[in-house]
Amino acid sequence: MLAVLAAGGAEARAEAPPQVIAQAQADLDGDGRTETLEVLLLQGERRDDAEPWCGAGDKWEGRFALRVRRGPAVLTQARWESLIYPRCSVAADESFFFWAPLTLHLADYNGDGHPDFSLGVYGNCNGNFYRLFTLGPDGRLAELPTQGGGALTVSGAGHHNSTPLIRVEKGLLVNTYYDQAKGEEVTVRRRWQNGRFVPVAP
Repeated sequence: MLAVLAAGGAEARAEAPPQVIAQAQADLDGDGRTETLEVLLLQGERRDDAEPWCGAGDKWEGRFALRVRRGPAVLTQARWESLIYPRCSVAADESFFFWAPLTLHLADYNGDGHPDFSLGVYGNCNGNFYRLFTLGPDGRLAELPTQGGGALTVSGAGHHNSTPLIRVEKGLLVNTYYDQAKGEEVTVRRRWQNGRFVPVAP
C-alpha cells in the first residue's frame, strides 16, 4: 500500500506539459507548406500583476520556448532566453513574462519574400526592446540581426511583446522610440545589407 501511494504522489508531482500561449501560421520557409509558430509556457503561470509599475498587468510569467512545427512534426524549438539574450548567460531560475493576450505579428522585414516576426521584452516606461526572427534555411529559428547586435527600442507599443510598430517603409526597416536625453521621439531607419540591418543616415 505504501508503495502504491508513493507512486501516485510521484505522478501527481509530474511536470505539466508545455502550454501554447500564442501561435501563428504561415509559410515561414518559402517551401509552399504551412508552418505553425508557437510560444510555449514551459513552467509558470498566468497572473494579474497589480504592482504600480509600467510592466504591470495581465501576464504569463515563468520559463518559455519558441517552437515551429509542420503538422505534428516539430521542426525546431529554442529556449526564449537564448533568443532574446543571445550573448548573455541567464540564470537557470530566472523568469520572464509576456503580457496576455499575446498576438504574434508577422512581416517580411528583410525583403526575402518570407514572413519574419518580432518578439521582445519590457524595457522601461519609455518603451520595449524587440528582436526580429526568421526560420532559417537550416530549419532553425534565427535572429535578423542589427549592426552592433542590439535590440530595437520601440515606444508606444504598450503591453505588446510583438508589435506592428516595427514596419517596412520604402524597403527600409523603421522603428521609433522616445529619447530621454533629447526629450523627443527618434525614428531610426535601417537597410538590410550583408546579412544585417544597417542604419541609414537621416
